[in-house]
This record gives sequence, C-alpha cells and structure tokens, in this order.
Amino acid sequence: MRNRREELQYHNRKFKITLSGDSPNGEFNIANFPPPNEFAFSDRYSQALIKINRVVLTNRGDTVNFGLDSIFINAAGAVETCASGVMLFSDIKTNNCRHHYNNTSGATEHCVFAILHNKFGSAGEGGAFKGGVADGAAGCVRGLAAGGAGAQGLQQNIHLVNAWEFEDSRPIEDAGILCPNPFGSDKLFKLRSVDTLTQVFLTSESNAGVAASNGSSISIELEILMLPNPTPDDP
Repeated sequence: MRNRREELQYHNRKFKITLSGDSPNGEFNIANFPPPNEFAFSDRYSQALIKINRVVLTNRGDTVNFGLDSIFINAAGAVETCASGVMLFSDIKTNNCRHHYNNTSGATEHCVFAILHNKFGSAGEGGAFKGGVADGAAGCVRGLAAGGAGAQGLQQNIHLVNAWEFEDSRPIEDAGILCPNPFGSDKLFKLRSVDTLTQVFLTSESNAGVAASNGSSISIELEILMLPNPTPDDP
C-alpha cells in the first residue's frame, strides 16, 4: 500500500502517449520522443515497463476511395494478404518480448510490438462472393439489397471502412515489457506482414499504389512506467 507521497511519485513516472497521423509508406515516427518530466529524464530511472494499449489502423488517408477497399501492398507494389495479421513493430528493443514465425526457432523480432487484426474481414486480393465483386470501392456494397443495386448497400458501406485493431486493457504491471528508458531519441513504428515478414502499407485496391490512395492512418496509445534503478540500500 503506497502512502500519499508514494502515490504521487508513482503517477509522476507513469505516462500515456498517443501517436496518430497519416503516412503514405506506413511508417510513423515520434521525433526525439521528448521526456514529459524529470522522472523520464533522470539517471535514477534507466528502465521502464512499456506496453501498447490500443491501435486502430485504417486507410482513411486515401483521398480517392477513403479506405473503403483497403489492401496491403509491399514496396514493390505486390499485394500482401496478411492472413495471420499485421504486425505493428517498433525500434524499442527488448529481450523480454519476441515474435516467432511458425516452425522456426529463431525470433523474427525482439521489440515492443502488437499484431493487428481486421474484425470485419477484408477484400484482400479481390475476387467475387456470390456474384458480388469484392474489389474496388464502387463494388464494395456490403448490405446490398436482394433486389439489386440500390442506396442501401452504398449507405451501409460508408460505415464499414476496413480497420485493423489491437487492444490490451491489462494493467501495465502485468502486461508491461521491460525496456531501456525510451525517451530522448526518435521512435519509429512500421507495419509488417506476419505471413511474409515484409514491410507493408495500405492502399486502395481500385487505385493501388497511387500516391493519393496510399493513406495509412493510425492511432497508437502507449503506456510507460519508469522504474527506479536498484540501489545498495534496497532490501
């Protein structure tokens, strides 16, 4: 049980940081990651617990089709289906969190990361479902009336932009990952296919690779708890 002074100190070394914005190449950066207070910029706090609380990723930055027919592509322009999810990985390195690909022994990544999934499904590489075209914003008519094309499908589609999400509501003391103090230098986040380990970004299937449709838009909430360095006086 913390006393009132300890309670204040605890909350002064606990931070929630939100990174949001659009990026045509699916890379998101916090420049210099400035320390919020003296606890984050002190030689008495060299380590921290870090966790990703929540991520929402869409292609809403697409100024042509507005994220209605989102797909992932790689730098060469090839479609990545990302069947096992999309990894949001950072350059915050740690030995306490690792990713392994199926049937491999070596870790593909050892950093703070989250794997995002699309709860509504995705058109992926396109195709047709029961005669309805699944690729192209004009053909994404979820909720289409049985009698044929009409306003119902179009109106419902406006509210069904593909979104890839992650959420972890556990306390940081339980779910936080031990890392070096992250403040004072750039922090970069990228997107990677969990299937192929290839870096990816979002675009529009009907306008694939065109700059106006490369609109990966993200919101990331980080939680950080600075940990005091051990001293000879510690029990």
